[in-house]
Amino acid sequence: MFKQILCVDDDPITLVILKMLIQKSQFAKHIQTAADGVEAVKFYEDLLAQKQTNPEIDEPAIIFLDLNMPIMGGWDFLDVFTKRFKDTFPQTKVVILSSSIDPADIKKADTYEIVAKFVSKPMTIDVLNDLRGLQ
Repeated sequence: MFKQILCVDDDPITLVILKMLIQKSQFAKHIQTAADGVEAVKFYEDLLAQKQTNPEIDEPAIIFLDLNMPIMGGWDFLDVFTKRFKDTFPQTKVVILSSSIDPADIKKADTYEIVAKFVSKPMTIDVLNDLRGLQ
């Protein structure tokens, strides 16, 4: 079981379903959420500040990331995370959870070393079980 994960998606129904699946499958102990990339960046800015005073603070092992969101989408978040947070949180892996099945999106995801997997919505318990190997 992962200690903590972050789910970033602008659809509240997707977040509720994802949280229910994660809890039911005992995939993670703590589930954080963000409605877009801006909220996710703020989450990591806060985590970075906390880590300076408490280096042992738990960080998300996995970020489930939607690509198409208002304000700041998944690609922009990946760029910011890679530049600003990747060195401090090197163990964090990103799982893109998207309704897109565009091969160009899958190919682009492969250019980010922090992206561990590209998964099409909806999430299933079987997919979560496969992702346990990221531990």
